[in-house]
Amino acid sequence: MSVSTKPSGYHLTPIGGGRFLLEPSTALDISSSEALLEEILQRLQRGKAQKLYYDLADLPLIEPRYYQWLNMLARACCAVNVAMACIRMQPTAAYALSSYMESSPDFSVEQGVREG
Repeated sequence: MSVSTKPSGYHLTPIGGGRFLLEPSTALDISSSEALLEEILQRLQRGKAQKLYYDLADLPLIEPRYYQWLNMLARACCAVNVAMACIRMQPTAAYALSSYMESSPDFSVEQGVREG
């Protein structure tokens, strides 16, 4: 069951075992990050989520503001006992990210969704 939220610019899909896949679109507006955080967290809590996979496949670059958003979401997820992993990061995005990261991110990075 895929649930699309067009106004927010993402798809949040339960994939089983307490895991969810978040796929942002180009319409994702992180400027209203607090409302977006609240919306995502509510949906994760209703679905009894244990892990959130954030799919970065369509992001060729991760600029500092987007990195802040990812960290903010990861910390909020942690506060409700949901682990967050960014998956399918493009090499260009990883390189850009490494150029301005000063410490380890608040999320883990994995190649893809893990079974189990």
